[in-house]
Amino acid sequence: MESPDVTVDDHGSTDNGVRIRPGFLFSKCPSCGARSCNRGFGQNHGNRGRASRPAVSCTLTFVMRHGGRGGSQRGAVRHMNINDVFHNCVGVKEEPDGLRPVRFPDRLFDFYRERGEMTDIRANSTAGITMDFTTSADTVRFDYATGRFCRPFVAFDVYENDVFITTIREPDESASGTVTYDKRNPGRTRLTFVLPYTTDTRISGCEFGDDARPVRDDRPLMLFLGDSITQGMTSLRPSQGYAYLLARTMGFRSLNWGVGSYVFDARTLDDVADVDASVIVAAYGTNDYTKIREGAMTMADFETAVAEYMSGLRFAVDEGTAVTVITPIWRSADCGTDEDRTLMDRVRATIINQAVRQRFDVIDGLALVGHDDAFLADGLHPNDLGAAMMANNIVRAKLG
Repeated sequence: MESPDVTVDDHGSTDNGVRIRPGFLFSKCPSCGARSCNRGFGQNHGNRGRASRPAVSCTLTFVMRHGGRGGSQRGAVRHMNINDVFHNCVGVKEEPDGLRPVRFPDRLFDFYRERGEMTDIRANSTAGITMDFTTSADTVRFDYATGRFCRPFVAFDVYENDVFITTIREPDESASGTVTYDKRNPGRTRLTFVLPYTTDTRISGCEFGDDARPVRDDRPLMLFLGDSITQGMTSLRPSQGYAYLLARTMGFRSLNWGVGSYVFDARTLDDVADVDASVIVAAYGTNDYTKIREGAMTMADFETAVAEYMSGLRFAVDEGTAVTVITPIWRSADCGTDEDRTLMDRVRATIINQAVRQRFDVIDGLALVGHDDAFLADGLHPNDLGAAMMANNIVRAKLG
């Protein structure tokens, strides 16, 4: 199966290098005639194994009109793998109620599941994942279904030609629904839908227009390792967490491996090398601090965990991979006494010492978000304003 020809350059633009070939349709399934069905591409639909990724449902199909220069005429039907619509994920799984893009390989899903239900819920969220395509249709729509929630918000951010347009907010903890969007720009437009970071999301019943094509993003990858702040909590808009903002601002694709409540744990690093990231951002320590403060972890255990994590990360990546470690940001919650602040200083110092030992860049988290609750949703997690400030100050730190 040949890849789509819509490309994104290093600046995230489709103006240069876009090659839209005429004669492609988004269509109903030619095998069953339904807008969506649970048959996979491959044997059932005559693909004969040409798809480069695992079989998925035929919620979306591409129909190619074969013809000469004088015009198009209907000919053989060819399918294009609909996984290409999804970005910032490691794969797409077929579920009874739609396609579920995932952030982690199965081994890591199993690992986080063993850590408990809340960790499992957060790992299964679609944080940072997008649907990205071009179309001339005036209106597009798709169905969604959700699962378990780590926050009640159900929101989809919409970009046109890489410009933020709106947030489509669904009822809190909505189990399913239909998103309908009327495009603002005339003619062929790149549409990007950013999926919720609060729940696992399945997509089906897509109607993206007769000439819709997936965007192929060839920019280098920025991998984010961290906790709930990296996952995106507690922004009200899924594209306004610091990780998504940072990658977008610096011209990278992103893969968000942030998992709420998590800590420095070298066992999460086994799959990092397979991602082939050009840049890695690691930001833990907030939950480690809480565990030490509450007596669930000793300082000695924390120091060992950080040392093992940093050495494991160094082993997992090439010397040419740029790694930046961010120390915990300012917080007002549970950090109000001199004893608390002394403990947090020790946590930060441990992270810095081990990161420098492995020749990683370090950014002081205290310099990233304003020391005022106006920038935090709950005394701990940045709100949209705080996340934007955090991303902006990371860029400033990186650019020197």
